[in-house]
Amino acid sequence: MSSGVLVRPAVRGATALRGGGTWRPTPYQLFGFLFWLVMSLAYWRVPLCCDAGQHAAVVERLRDDLLNPRHPTADLPGAGSPSYSPFALAQGVAARLTGLGGWEVLKLTGPLNLLVLLTGIGRFVRVLTPRPWAPVLALGAMTLLWGVERAWWSGYLNLMSMTGNLAYPSAFATGLVLWAWALTGARARNAGAVRYVGPGGLRPVPGYAALGALYGLVLLVHPITAVAAALGAAA
Repeated sequence: MSSGVLVRPAVRGATALRGGGTWRPTPYQLFGFLFWLVMSLAYWRVPLCCDAGQHAAVVERLRDDLLNPRHPTADLPGAGSPSYSPFALAQGVAARLTGLGGWEVLKLTGPLNLLVLLTGIGRFVRVLTPRPWAPVLALGAMTLLWGVERAWWSGYLNLMSMTGNLAYPSAFATGLVLWAWALTGARARNAGAVRYVGPGGLRPVPGYAALGALYGLVLLVHPITAVAAALGAAA
């Protein structure tokens, strides 16, 4: 005598991973982490110079007096100096809390700025395309297409330049701009179609206010980068 056996069909699709799936990093998570690790070690290894001295002086002045810092390069009042931005203020607070000097704070700031930059690249590229290797190619293009010659200027983020200017306000501002562009594109998208960001959008007003605050922070941290941020948002 035979009896029927009920066989449950194999479950396919995303729901099949619930409860028993293993997490696998995306290509960008893997290569991005390796890039962050290697570049951070290189940044700590290479001696700081050039404009880094002025940025270290800003941190030292704020460590001495957060409310009324002196001018970073002269024995004059610091009121009106463009060097004292919210970014520099955060560095000054960190210096006061930890007792570190300006050079040490810059060394710690570099990897943090790089983290903001790398996550911004990944988020922005995902708004443009879902292809998993696209952020990896974007990172390679950003670091190599400028050339590899070292130039420790603000906003110059090629491969060799990152070994000396990751702690600059421009590096942090560039990372914020990528995040701002990503959030702008995400909010402007409606059912796969890109719309203008404005009162006619379908998102609540507080979201636009937060996005405006992000662009405002970029303006306060590095005004030149804010110009590029505005042009990119308009595009």
